[in-house]
Parts: sequence; structure tokens; C-alpha cells
Amino acid sequence: MRLVSLSLLFAGLASAQALTLELKPGTAIADLAAARDAARQAHAANPKEPITVRVADGTYPLAEAVVFEPRDSGVTYEAAPGAKPMFTGGKQITGWKAGADGLWTAHAEPGTSYEVLWINGRRATRARMPKDEFFQATGQPLEPLPGIPLASPAQQTMLQVAPSEAAVLRGLSAEELHDVNVVVLHSWSESRHRLAGVRFEDGALQFTGGSRAFFSLEPFHRVYFENLRAALTDPGEWFLGRDGTLLYKPRAGEKIDSLEAWAPVAAQWLLFKGDPAKDEALIRDLHFRGLTFQHQSYTLPPTGVGYHQAEEPLGAAIEADGLRDVSFENCEFAHTMSNVFWLRHGCRDVALRQCYLHDLGAGGVKIGDPKILTVSDQTSFITIDNCIMHTGGRYFLSAIPVLIFHASDCTIRHCDIADFFYSGISIGWVWGYKPTPCARNVVEECHIHHLGWAVLSDMGAVYTLGPQPGTVIRGCHFHDIGCGSYGGWGMYNDEGSTGIVWENNLVHHTQDAGCHQHYGRGNIVRNNIIAYGAEEHVRRSRPEEFPAFVFERNIVLMGEGRLFAHVDKNWDDGRVFLADNVYWKPDGPIPEFAGRSWQDWQFLGRDTGSVVADPLFVAPEKGDWTLRPESPALKIGFVPFDWKKAGVTGDAAWHQLADEEFPPMKYGMKPKAPPLQLHDGFEQTPLGEKPARARVYAKKPGVVKVVAENPSKGQRCLQLTDGPDVEPAFEPHFCYTPGHDRGVTRVAFDVRMEPEYRLIHEWRDDANPYRTGPKLDFDKGAVLANGNMLAEFPPNTWIYVEVIGKIGPDSDATWNCTLTVPGQEAQHFDGLKFEKPDMKELKWLGFSSPGRAVARCWLDEIEIENRPAK
Repeated sequence: MRLVSLSLLFAGLASAQALTLELKPGTAIADLAAARDAARQAHAANPKEPITVRVADGTYPLAEAVVFEPRDSGVTYEAAPGAKPMFTGGKQITGWKAGADGLWTAHAEPGTSYEVLWINGRRATRARMPKDEFFQATGQPLEPLPGIPLASPAQQTMLQVAPSEAAVLRGLSAEELHDVNVVVLHSWSESRHRLAGVRFEDGALQFTGGSRAFFSLEPFHRVYFENLRAALTDPGEWFLGRDGTLLYKPRAGEKIDSLEAWAPVAAQWLLFKGDPAKDEALIRDLHFRGLTFQHQSYTLPPTGVGYHQAEEPLGAAIEADGLRDVSFENCEFAHTMSNVFWLRHGCRDVALRQCYLHDLGAGGVKIGDPKILTVSDQTSFITIDNCIMHTGGRYFLSAIPVLIFHASDCTIRHCDIADFFYSGISIGWVWGYKPTPCARNVVEECHIHHLGWAVLSDMGAVYTLGPQPGTVIRGCHFHDIGCGSYGGWGMYNDEGSTGIVWENNLVHHTQDAGCHQHYGRGNIVRNNIIAYGAEEHVRRSRPEEFPAFVFERNIVLMGEGRLFAHVDKNWDDGRVFLADNVYWKPDGPIPEFAGRSWQDWQFLGRDTGSVVADPLFVAPEKGDWTLRPESPALKIGFVPFDWKKAGVTGDAAWHQLADEEFPPMKYGMKPKAPPLQLHDGFEQTPLGEKPARARVYAKKPGVVKVVAENPSKGQRCLQLTDGPDVEPAFEPHFCYTPGHDRGVTRVAFDVRMEPEYRLIHEWRDDANPYRTGPKLDFDKGAVLANGNMLAEFPPNTWIYVEVIGKIGPDSDATWNCTLTVPGQEAQHFDGLKFEKPDMKELKWLGFSSPGRAVARCWLDEIEIENRPAK
């Protein structure tokens, strides 16, 4: 019946210049797939005829993604005048009943599972412990729990919390334990795990799948448990049991008879399946106007999930390949679990204009592919203009509002981006200097603010990677960026960033530097205002042997933080060109310029034409960054810019939506790392891999690896391979971060060496320069300490080494050593001296190899423990 009526409709309108179809509930065209099909039939009759689908008011369910193909080109889908149609990938939950315990109850089919619930237009909080803070991981077992095989290496699947914190999991069945999510923060990313088992005596957790190795980025982890009935205590929280019982604790003012609850159904809304390799297989001239898309599902895999940065592989509710001349205008996208858009392969001339993206489980728009593709598959000329992206990363914490991989000639303009836990915009996907098609991307007049919230670290308002000539970030306003433990930056050139211009940006109230370059070449930072950094203002992290960046005609209005960071020596090589800048600290003199007075700084030729003077803003503490006419900045060439242009344009209602109020920004504090307690015989580390809990820096692969070659015990040990081609000269080396600041530390290990190998074992603090305590030098059959030979040992023979020293303010700066050669009496050496008597904390414990001969060394049964002093 429907096909007949549509055919008659098309025949009657065939002579018209444009065909308009109506999408309306209860009619022949009642859903988006039917509208697409109707448009296909119309095009079959008249391929060149433009088609408009008018969408009437109503709610349109999307049980699965609607797929568009090249034959669906040339159609505009738009809201009817005055209509506000909504396409939903969710379903309403009804039948709520109030219980005597203050909880409201509804029922789903037994076995039903979903990760999110929306109540009255807001994302409800999945019951979690602790509520707003985190548990701290206390260690990492390296052996699996009895009867539970490891799904991945122990360093990726085993973690430990305090027994009192694990106790909240007591009484759960194996199935209920599996339903609990354990979320672990890894500096700039997070992993979400399912539980395979718990040992309550010591808080050991074993997961069903692996992620990034724990403790590989920082010596601590923040953790929380989600989706457990015992945590359902606060208003706005919910929990869904395995029997289908859905529980919700209402917020103040909510009424059960007017409750509107939505659960997710569809994993995606729209899929565009063009083929960028074939011109005739592209999808062209599709437009969407005035439409709303809400509610999207995601199911955590049985093995959990964890991505290394920016949720790189995570998909989107709307995914596209092979688009040309496609636009989304005045649309709203809300209540997602993953990203909203991924404009992936071969998309070009695609635009989002005045769209509102909010309450996102992950990010907003991903552009391009993380792999470098053929030219036809590369995405370019994407425009995001006058859009609002607020409140995201609510499930995938490290997702980014706008993520540009290997794409070029994209423009992000007049957007308001706020309330995410990681960077605002990320451009580029190469760590280093490998050539990439990422180039000529522009971010201009955007307002990016309230990022981080003391959750994740190592972020920027705009973050860049790799060479990208022609990329410009200008006229933007960045503020209120707070990190978890480090790296709440504004303008952030990360690894290899090259050829980028930052100009006319206002950056203020960042936890760390308003401008940071990790390493890169030939970048320009000019005519910006950097103000009120809590810990630092301008940072250079890694010097290299070529010009790093130009820093000119900037105003730095200091807060409490240092002017120049990371360490003073990073500013000594003259490869940062500084000129014509204004520096000022309102409440007193600038204490130092990278460790020097202003006079000494300028004597070295730094900051020619620069001044230390009040720039004379009208009222920066009140947000008025206008320069007074007599400002010294104007006299040395600073060009005033209107920071108020940053952000959205349009009518008052659109501005009001962008001007959403957020709580005061939280600045994080680096958690105290739990003291490292370790016994590693490498039995659970895969062959060829690096040691658990250790940092390995060697550039040459395979020089530090686990092998099965004559271990001292068990089946495996650690092998170090040295030679003249292993650079730098102290490689191979690896180290641990013990975090011992008091008590008695004991380190023991077995070592076996070829005759020409040289190995150093030492303890250090984290001062600059560092101070060494105990130090042993194994060189050509001799063991030395304090410049004296302690003992000789035979080559290619396992010997046992034990080092004991007292750490903390009460340390007497002495240590004891025991050396045991098989078949011989143990040799004890007491009262050895610390290399530096003021070394009081053990922050670095390592093994290095300063020899140059081709030789190997093996280590096994490494033990690190700390106990209270008697």
C-alpha cells in the first residue's frame, strides 16, 4: 500500500522543480529510513530532481543506524517550520513505583544491561564508590589469583587497593562482580575493567582483560568502582540488577508521575557509506537542518576497554566515508555514549554550522584517520562553525571535543567548547617529525574553557602533534584548565609540533603554563596574552639541536607560578628567540628569568626589546583585558585584539546557551605515590617484553627484555644487551619509582654478567640535580662502592646482591651490602657511605650500563621493600 501511494505521489509531482516529502508520525513516511527510501524512489524516476524531506514535530525512534549510500545524494532533511523533531536511539522506561527505602523501581527484562540512564533530560549517575573522589591503588600483584588464569600479562590485569576499599565488593556473586566497572586513571587516559576476581585480604583485583601497563606513566593510579548496588546512596544515582530491577534515587523536586526516563537502544544513528576511491561512489549534496538526535548506546566488552590517547579507535553515533558537500545546520546532538561524528575516510567540504552538542559520553567530532592513508582516502576541508560543545567525556573520560588526525585544511571557528576532562581541540597524530598530511588547519576565535577538572593530566586547550605547516591558532580565549597531577596547559605544542603559529590568543587561569612546547621546530608564539598561571607561565620541556620557537610581542601577567619552566637549563641554549615581550607580576618583582635576574637574562642576549612593566590592562581581575592608551606593550609593537569576539555568534538565545555557568575550576594535586613493594621473578612477563613497574627508555629495541635463558630461579629472567651502538652511553638502563621517604629500604637481586659488561645500581632522590645514596659498580669481575673494590665475582655466574639503607630525615647516610657467590660464604659490607649525605628520599632506583663493549647481563628475582625503622 505505501509503495503504491508513494508512486502516485511522485507521478503527480514529477513536473515540479523540486520535490518535497513529508516525514510525519502515523503517515506512509513515518521514520527516517522510510523517508530515505522514498527519496530513493523519487530519484529513480528523476535523478536530477532536488528533494527536500520536511520533518514534522514528533519523536522518531532509531532502533539501528540509518544507512546512506551514493544513491541517497541530493536530498535535504529539514525540520518543518516551527517544528522540533527528535530522532532517538533510546526507549522510555515507564511503570515506576516508589519504595519505602526512598528508591523508585522499574523493571526490564532479566539479563538486560545498559551503561547509562537519562532522567528528565539529565544523565543520571551510575552508582559508584567513592562518590566524587578516588581510591588510590596501593600496588600491583604479579601473580594471578588462585584458580583464575591471567587474560593478559599481570602488569596489565592486576592491581591492588586497600582492603577496606575492596570490602565494598564483598558478598557479590561472580556474575555481579563481572558487572562492576573498575575505572583506572592513567595520567592522560583511563581504562574501564570488569572483575575476574578479588582477594579481600590484601585488596588484590584481577581483571578480565588488559590495558596499558599499570604504573607505566606515573607511580600512582586513581581508581573508582561503578555499577554496584551498595553504592546506590545519593540522589540522582541508579543501578540495574541482573534480574531486571532498575533502581533510582530521585533528586529533590522530582515527581514519580512526571518522571521521564530513557535507556539506550541504538549504537549508532547515521552511517554514510561512500567510497572515496571512486568519484561515482561518493555521497554528495546531503543536508540536515533543524533536527535533533538523542540517546545512543554502548556496551562495555567482556574484557573491558582502554585506549592509549584521546579514545583513538572509539567510533561515533554518526560515521562517514566518502562525503562531498554535506552539511549539518542548526542541529542538536545529545545524550551519547561515544563520539557524535567521525568524518573518517575521504570526506571533503563537510560543514557543521550552529550545532549544539552536549551531554556526550565521549567527544564531539573526529576528523580523518589515525593512519596515514592514500590521497583519495584523506579527509580535508571540514568546517565546524559557530557550534557549542558542552559537557562531554562522561563515560570515556579522555575523549576530545574536536580531534583532527591526519587531515588538512580544516577550520574550527567561533565555537564554544567547555566541560570536558581532557584537551579541547587536538590536531595531528605523529609523535616526532615523520611527514604527515596534517597541514593548514585553522582554529580561530574559539572560546575553550573549563577543561580537566583535576581528573586527567597532560592536556591543553588546543593540543598539537607532529609537523603541520600552515596550522594557525588565533583570536581564541582559553581559560580555567585544571589537571589531575600535571599538565593543565593552554597552548600546547606536544611532540614534534612544527610550523604552527599561535597569535592573538588570550590564555589565563591555567594550572600550568599558558604556553608549553614539549619539543618541536619553528613554531611562532606572538601577540598573545598569558596570565595567572598557578604553577608556571611559559614552559619548554625538551631542548633539541635546532630553533624551537619564537616568542615575541606577548604579554605575560604573572600569577603565583614561575615565569619560565620546566628547568632553568632548558632556556640556556639560545634556541628560543624571545623579543619585544612585556612581563609583569602585579604583587611584586619577578623573582627570576630561568634562574637569572632580569639584568643577567638580557646580558645573555635574551628578550631584546622586552620590558618588565605593568601592561596596564583596564581590569583583568574582572575580565576586562583592554589595554590603556599609555600601555608600554603598545610602544613595543603589541597589537590589541578583541578577545570578546572569541566564541559563538548569532542571536541572544544562542549566546545564552553558550554562556552556561560552570562551577569554579578544580586544580589537582599530584597524589602521593604508594611506597613501591616489589618481588619480580619475571615469570608472568611475556618473553621479549619489558619488566613490570619499571621505566625503560632505550631507543634501540630489545636491549632490555625478558628471556628464558638460564634464569637463577623459575623459567625467565631479564636480559640487558650493551654495545657501541646503544645510545646514550648509559643505555641500556631501566628504573623504578619507589616513593620511599622514610623507614628502611631493602633491595635485593640476582645478577649474572659476561666478562666485559659494566653495570651500575644506584638510588637517587628527585632533586635538581639529583643526589645519589647507595651506588654499586659491577665492572669486569669486580664490585666497587665509594671508590673501593668490595669483592670479586666470576663471570657468567649468578650472584646474590642485597642493599639496605635507612631513608628519611633520620637517615645517617650509610648503607649495608651483602654479596653472595654460590659455594662461598656471604660477604657483608656495613657502614658504606651515601654518595651524597643529604640524599633523604628514594625516588629513583635503577640499573644503568655505562660500558661500550658488546656484552650481556642478566637480572632475576628483583626485590624492593620498605619497612618502618626500628
